Amino acid sequence: MPYEYEDRDTGREALRRALALLTDLDPRVREHGADEVGDCLRRCAGDQDDTEVATARLVALTVAETDERVRESALNACADAATTYVMPLAVFQPLAPLLPNLSAELTGYVLLILGLTHDPAARPIITPYLNHPEASVRLEASDALTELSARRPTIIHPDVSPTS
Repeated sequence: MPYEYEDRDTGREALRRALALLTDLDPRVREHGADEVGDCLRRCAGDQDDTEVATARLVALTVAETDERVRESALNACADAATTYVMPLAVFQPLAPLLPNLSAELTGYVLLILGLTHDPAARPIITPYLNHPEASVRLEASDALTELSARRPTIIHPDVSPTS
């Protein structure tokens, strides 16, 4: 539910403005835009469709982006979406091919996001990272598999119907 001082339309407008920043030429503006999108998603500034569109834009940014800080902000916002809404694996699927070339920190974000989908189809993507050379990545993979196996929340966002 939006904060009491912010109605749904204002939230959608804030989300729209934040998404526009993702295409700026300046990486610091894109980073700020991803942070703002994450703030909007945490405040539930939109419905399920708005969130899936916004998250798909963040995923596309992560795939195309070369700036590590922008990628981190975009993945953090994706995690916000996956924590606040019931998100389908298909939205995050384009992140899987990036995994072998990401830093340990960003790999951890992607594994967390995949686990938050609660979709068993993410298991074969996550499982190989249990043997990653970095201990932090192995821990994130283990946590992601635990989350993946956990019962999907019935309702996270009050306006969202759970999907399976």
